[in-house]
Amino acid sequence: MLALSDRITVLHLGRVIADGSPAAIQAHPEVRAAYLGGREAPRPAAEARAPAAADAGEPLLAVEGVDTFYGKSHILHGVSLEVRPGEVVALLGRNGAGKTATLNTITGLRPPRRGRIRFRGHEIAGEAPERIARLGIGLAPQGRRIFPNLTVADNLRIARLARPDGAGAGDAVLQRFPKLRARWRQRAETLSGGELQMLAIARALVGDVRLLILDEPFEGLAPVVVEEVYATVAGLRGTTAILLVEHNLDLALALADRVYVLDRGAVTHTGPARVLLEDLDLRARVLWF
Repeated sequence: MLALSDRITVLHLGRVIADGSPAAIQAHPEVRAAYLGGREAPRPAAEARAPAAADAGEPLLAVEGVDTFYGKSHILHGVSLEVRPGEVVALLGRNGAGKTATLNTITGLRPPRRGRIRFRGHEIAGEAPERIARLGIGLAPQGRRIFPNLTVADNLRIARLARPDGAGAGDAVLQRFPKLRARWRQRAETLSGGELQMLAIARALVGDVRLLILDEPFEGLAPVVVEEVYATVAGLRGTTAILLVEHNLDLALALADRVYVLDRGAVTHTGPARVLLEDLDLRARVLWF
């Protein structure tokens, strides 16, 4: 866009925050803040958590040199990443960087052309999505994809059906989501946005889930609801490993222990999340245009 445009208008939260040449837009402080965070951050982001105690042994998930294609389009180029037990790892990058393709490759929706993916000691590259899920990977997808005509109870019951270890998991999950217990017999279409997101996360956690994948968990939520969902996700730290994709950088970096940055399908940066949370100049160099 910067290379093609003569003039750019930037909308953020329903208002125009900048209008001008590509060079002016690239240097505009409000545009940088909108994309990179760090100014007027939501309250939870100001309270960065202490890093989880990552297991020093084998990683829970290891992605090694993965190449993924969509038809003839080469999307992922040698992507490698690790998630250790109890750790929160953020996968960051602009739209089109390859974040969703990485999640789809891990969960079996888009098998890799080359590379290895190991989870709990099992080679899962190219395995069917249902087998990968039964090994203990839960996905709360972007857009939630809840069954709106079913109750909270039935949405969670469906998640238990295909998991041999999920029969007694509902009560344990609901202890983390008391709001859902209060809405147990309500149809999902009557829930608020925050309650729907909690239901999506709860559904992903049913069974012996060791790795929770969250794709844009704060998308489209009001600020007060974001804080509630943030607290729910933060409460999982140390017990369930999390691989997080999120455009709100302040929240993602406050939650995560480590980060991987993707650009055009390749990992361009990896390191501690706290460094990017606190160093806005580094964040701009790593994540800006």
